[in-house]
Amino acid sequence: MYQNILIGIDGSKKAEKAFKTGCDLAKALGAKVSIVWIVNRDRGMDVSFGVGEEFYLDLADQAKEKIQPYLTAAKEKGLNVKSDVIIGSTKTILAETYPKEHNIDLIIIGQTGMNNIEKLVVGSHTSFVVRNSACDVLVIK
Repeated sequence: MYQNILIGIDGSKKAEKAFKTGCDLAKALGAKVSIVWIVNRDRGMDVSFGVGEEFYLDLADQAKEKIQPYLTAAKEKGLNVKSDVIIGSTKTILAETYPKEHNIDLIIIGQTGMNNIEKLVVGSHTSFVVRNSACDVLVIK
């Protein structure tokens, strides 16, 4: 069955539910867990607002603090877990890059995350991951 589970989090309520479900499933299966928080690098923001590398590094530092309670909770459940904070394209990292680099066989994500405006304008990250991932995806509502 599943041996390496990626749980995508972003601080949203749906991500919290995905985390809880992912931990329960990993515990039942004896699977390893990767908790991943992507700081979405929006090239439009770079150009339109003059946002630079420091802005994203600051967001990544904040995410590293925010991810710690998830890591602690998973370890307290006895899970084999690691966490990563990555700056880049949320869609491609969750759907393609991270799963290939870490032999992920299941991705668990919330139906919607923190970026509801992008969902309306360009299509949700969740939809992209479901359509483009090479492994199974469990979407938590």
